[in-house]
Amino acid sequence: MYTEQISLLYKQIPNMIDNNITTTVDITQTSKSLSDELSFASQNILVYLPLLFFIFGLIGFIGNVFTYLQSQLRSNSCCIYSLCGSFIDIINLSVNSFPPYLAWQFGFQLPWFTSSALCKLNLSLVVFLPYLSINFLCMAIIDRFAITCDHTSFIRRITQLRIVPWMIGLTILITCLFSLYAPINYDLIFANLCTSRQPMVTSISNIVLNCLIPPITMIIFVLLTYRNVRRSRGRVGDAGQRNRQKPRNQFIVTVFAQILVTTFIQLPWTIIYVYYTFTSISTKSPVELSIIFFVLVFSNSFFYLNNVKAFYVSILTSRVFRKAFIGGLSNLYRRYIRHQMNLSMINPNTQTKNKN
Repeated sequence: MYTEQISLLYKQIPNMIDNNITTTVDITQTSKSLSDELSFASQNILVYLPLLFFIFGLIGFIGNVFTYLQSQLRSNSCCIYSLCGSFIDIINLSVNSFPPYLAWQFGFQLPWFTSSALCKLNLSLVVFLPYLSINFLCMAIIDRFAITCDHTSFIRRITQLRIVPWMIGLTILITCLFSLYAPINYDLIFANLCTSRQPMVTSISNIVLNCLIPPITMIIFVLLTYRNVRRSRGRVGDAGQRNRQKPRNQFIVTVFAQILVTTFIQLPWTIIYVYYTFTSISTKSPVELSIIFFVLVFSNSFFYLNNVKAFYVSILTSRVFRKAFIGGLSNLYRRYIRHQMNLSMINPNTQTKNKN
C-alpha cells in the first residue's frame, strides 16, 4: 500500500544494524539460509505480483464496467458506487502498483523523487487512491443500509439517482481531507529520499484514518443493515414483496462479501504496520530485521489484491451480477451474428455488381 515505507526500510536497514552493533553486518552473512530463502521469494515471486495483479485487475475492470453499464444495473445507486470504485482500482494499480515492476524489469523510472512537489504528489496518490477505493465500498454498504430503512426515513433519500453525484463528490472530498497528512508531512530529503519529517505523527495518522476508521465504519453499517433486513423479514408477509426484495438482498450479500475479503486482505498490512510503528527496530537482530522487511514487502504487495477482487467476488456471490454479465455477453454475440449475416447478404450483391 505505502511503497515509500518499503523504500525507506531498504535504506534504513544498514544504518539500523550499524547503530545496534557499531559495525556493518550483512544480513545475508548473518543468516545465509534464511536470507537466501527470503531473497529467492522476493526476486522470483513478489516482484511478479504487480504484473499479475495488473492483468487480473484490468480484466476485472473491463468486466465490471461491462456489467454495471447493462440496462438492469446502470440505474442502481449501489452499482454506481461500485463502478466508481472499479475506476479507482485500475488507476491505483496503474499509478502505484505497476510502475515498480516496470522499474525492476525495464529500468523505467517515474520522476517522483526529482523535486519536493513531485514527492508530495506521489505520496498523496499513494495514500489517496487506496483510501478512496475503500471509501466507495463504504458508500456501497451505506447505500444498502439506506435502502433497507423505512420509506419515511430521511436517510433513504441518498439512494435517489439525483443525490448520487453529490454523495460521490462528498466521498472524494472526505478522502482528500483525510489524506492531507501525506503532502503535509512528506518531503524530499537527502536529494532522492521521499520520507516523512514527522514519522510518528504520520504513522499514527495513517493507522487511525486508513487502518481503523474505514473498517469500523463498514462493520457498523453491516450490523445496521443486517438489523434492518431482519426487521423487514418479520414485517413482510406478501410473496410479491419478498420477490422484490431478492435483488436488493443479492447486492447486500455481495457488498458484505466485498467487505469481508477487504478486511482479510488489509489485516496483515495493518498488523505489521502497527508493529513496525510502535516497536523499536534499532534493537532488532539482523535476522529479525530481514523477517520484518520481508513481511512488509509481502503485505504491501498483497494489499493491492483489494484493487483486483471486486469483479471476481461479485461473480461468485451475486446471481443478479452473473445474470447481467452473461446477458450482456449474449447480446454482444447476437449482434455479432446479425452483423455477419448482414455482411453475407451484402457481399453477393457487391460481387454481382462487380461482374457486370
